[in-house]
Amino acid sequence: MTNEELERRRAVAGRIAREAAALAARLRGEGLGAATLKGPQDVLTQADTETERFIRGRLAEAFPGEPVLAEEEGGEATASGPLWILDPIDGTSNFARGGDRWCVSIGMALEGMAVLGAVARHAPPGLVTGARGLGATLDGRPVRAAATADPAKATVELGWSLRRPVEAYVALVGRVMALGAGLRCGGSGALGMVETALGRLDAYLELHINPWDAAAALAIAREAGCWTSDFDSGAWLEAGNPICVAAPSLGPRLAALMQAYGGAVIGT
Repeated sequence: MTNEELERRRAVAGRIAREAAALAARLRGEGLGAATLKGPQDVLTQADTETERFIRGRLAEAFPGEPVLAEEEGGEATASGPLWILDPIDGTSNFARGGDRWCVSIGMALEGMAVLGAVARHAPPGLVTGARGLGATLDGRPVRAAATADPAKATVELGWSLRRPVEAYVALVGRVMALGAGLRCGGSGALGMVETALGRLDAYLELHINPWDAAAALAIAREAGCWTSDFDSGAWLEAGNPICVAAPSLGPRLAALMQAYGGAVIGT
């Protein structure tokens, strides 16, 4: 795929993400943000479903016949050709409680690799995009990862997943804190990775995350110069993977801490 085509797709995905974020906010205001549970701490709202259908429809108009893999309605996890990977509302627990820390995430994989992302944040409003070889931007302005090299000066977000033992998460928290890093857990993996790309955080770690939560932000983070683990490898489209996104000087050290708990340590 040429750079011109990637740029066109980035622009289209960005427009759709902005529109979808506005739609989700409106639906919540209309009372469609009440939470139901798909499983423990796995929240779903009617706004998620409606927003996903909106995004699917807009993508089908722009790119007819191209497959979509999404959180609520699933899809085909194909590794050949373009695959759109989306989360209509990442941070649904925050969304359902009236909070602002949520976003719309639209990514694209090509030949099994995350190559493009558009993440629209609700508040403060902003659109972060990236595409392979084309850089990363916030509302059109180039962004770069932080230059932080000392863990004692770092702020690290440590996402958690019930797909891994609680004991593993607690142990990893202890190991990161032992480096002197400040910790945060904000309830949106996509935003944690995007904020690392923006230099507002120094790293995002999670022992397991799904492709729709990570694909867009991973593509953005790479273009912003972050160190990233090899999340998009193996059966990531079907089963997810561990992830580490970090300031370049911190990535290898933080990823190595994850190894004992099944985290990937290979990265760039």
